[in-house]
Amino acid sequence: MRKLMVFAADILIAALLVTGIWGVDYLLPQKGIQAQTALASASSGKSSSGSLKQEEESAAQDTEKKAVQSKAGDSQREAALQQLVDGNARGLKTTKVKLDSQDWHKKFADKFTSKVKSTDTSYTSPDLSVELSYHSYQSDRLDTTGNGNHRKYGKGISYVIADIYVGDITCLQTCFAQDTYGVGYTEMMTSMSSRMKSVLGVNGDSYSNSRHADNGTIIRNGVIYRAKSTDMETCVLNWDGTMKIYSPQELNTQQLIEEGAYQSWIFGPSLLDDQGKAKDSFLTWSYIRESHPRTAIGYYEPGHYCLVVVDGRQSTTRGMFLEELAKVFQDLGCKAAYNLDGGHCSFMTMGNNIANHPYRPEHQVEDGIFITDLVNPSSITASGASSWNI
Repeated sequence: MRKLMVFAADILIAALLVTGIWGVDYLLPQKGIQAQTALASASSGKSSSGSLKQEEESAAQDTEKKAVQSKAGDSQREAALQQLVDGNARGLKTTKVKLDSQDWHKKFADKFTSKVKSTDTSYTSPDLSVELSYHSYQSDRLDTTGNGNHRKYGKGISYVIADIYVGDITCLQTCFAQDTYGVGYTEMMTSMSSRMKSVLGVNGDSYSNSRHADNGTIIRNGVIYRAKSTDMETCVLNWDGTMKIYSPQELNTQQLIEEGAYQSWIFGPSLLDDQGKAKDSFLTWSYIRESHPRTAIGYYEPGHYCLVVVDGRQSTTRGMFLEELAKVFQDLGCKAAYNLDGGHCSFMTMGNNIANHPYRPEHQVEDGIFITDLVNPSSITASGASSWNI
């Protein structure tokens, strides 16, 4: 009996040591890098144009200033943005700003409005259009994976789609928790959304969790925070609005710099093939193949994107398998789609409110993707770049 008690004590001590080491490595904040904050136009004199509750007149802008600019004007904006990003990168490498030559305000003119118009599920302005739609159905598939732990959630599925048109790529921004890149930094999505003054927000890829803490390429708002190899697919959104998903073998940091990578995420997997058809096999680990709450990003064309959040782990909605999520993006007509972190991290905010129906009270996350109406792109000039903050 004494030997048994000693053995049990040894096991307990070992477990506590492992838990303690894991906690120190991944839960307690490590030395981080102060990250860039959101792009914001000082020249506009407005500090809360992303708020859904503001008065319409406070966000009214001259749409003629958003009209198609000449190539020289585009070059000036590129130079100004490059100066802005480089000047605030704090010694880190940056990518080359290469904007789309086509003006998205003209291309999506029917989506934007001269003044802000907002409801609980929609928002339009001279630069932005966001519309939420809610969907639910009964699947014919019961999740028997995970030792049967998912059976209790049944076959119900519910999710929300945010259809997004932006007049400028800087309307789509990312943010680290506590504005700090590093392991152990977390923050509530509603807090991050408030700080970003975002119209819409979702959780990101949890770039510093235990599986991704020391691998993969992390580019946020044009700054390279990490450039390491990974065994996962990497999703890259470029300054010109195009989105591409790279296999581990394809990823090349110098190529990303030259091609103008704006954001990158490392969770995965990709959900569609090169023809926009839903995949039926995925580069990921077994746990992710089970049904879960999900967050994912979809790409139609430069300036047109969607974000999808799937509720789950509830009696009325179990979450989605990757095949089901891929089918959603195929039916939407997306050219590419990428799975982000999910589970208890799956949150969507509209303004400062939670827009989906998570299965537990709000959970702290490591990063987020935010659709903002803070930037007045046409006001960016080489001479005015110094008045901007990142």
